[in-house]
Formats: sequence, structure tokens, C-alpha cells
Amino acid sequence: MTDANAELDVKVDMLIRRPPETVYEAFSVPENIRRFWLASSSGPLETGAVVHWQFKIAGAETDVTVTEARPGTLLDLLWDDGQPLRITFTPYEGDTIVGVEVTGFSHAPTAIESMSGFTLVLSSLKLWLEHGIEGELMYDKFPGMRYADR
Repeated sequence: MTDANAELDVKVDMLIRRPPETVYEAFSVPENIRRFWLASSSGPLETGAVVHWQFKIAGAETDVTVTEARPGTLLDLLWDDGQPLRITFTPYEGDTIVGVEVTGFSHAPTAIESMSGFTLVLSSLKLWLEHGIEGELMYDKFPGMRYADR
């Protein structure tokens, strides 16, 4: 039996056939992250930075605090009013396993939605870095939405 008050965590990972430094820069550099995930980022992800993210879906945005940034290895972030978001970059045979972990969910439907969203983000990242196709998956997942970057 599980504790009804237990917090839920989401973990998603995917192999990206590029070196860890390249994959890390896809997330940390504003011009890159918009090519597969966000509409905009106000600055690079560096330790101590506070940046504003605008998601592709119009009106969806958040401030992000970078608690630790280790190029090619780790991004530890706080977003959505302090919820921990960790992105890891693990070398694997010259390529990278990208891991995303979001902790502290109190409701299963929200955790499941987050897991689905990050699976889409990593799939879009894979398309862009491995095949040069910028992430159109968000537009296809939610075709009836209004978008901030279109």
C-alpha cells in the first residue's frame, strides 16, 4: 500500500547521439533551447542565474533559478515556484544519455502530464541534434493551441 500523501517524482531519459557538451549547450544556450523546447529564454543557464522562460504555448512561462550548472554534466534548476528540475548528461559510448528528473508532485495526473511533456522535449531534442529537424512535435501534440512563437 502506498502513502496517499507521498510526493511523486518523474524521471525520463533518452540516448542522444551527440557528445555531452553539445547536448548540454542545447539546453543552456538561449538560441539553442528555442529550437526544440521553448519560445524564448532570457539568458544562458549558468550557476546563480535567474532566467525567464516562455514556453511555445502562449501564456505559459516561468522563472528559473540555476542552482548548479556543470557544463557537459548537470543542470540543477528550480522552476514553477521552487520545484526542483534536474537535467543530467551522462556519457555513453561517445554519445549522451540525457536524464530529466522533476520532484515534488503531489498529484499523479500532474506527474504523468510532466512525464509526457519531458518525453516530448527529449524526442524534439533528438530530432534536432541528430537529424537537423527543429522540434515541431509540440505543435503536433496540441494543434489547436495558440503559440507564442508563431
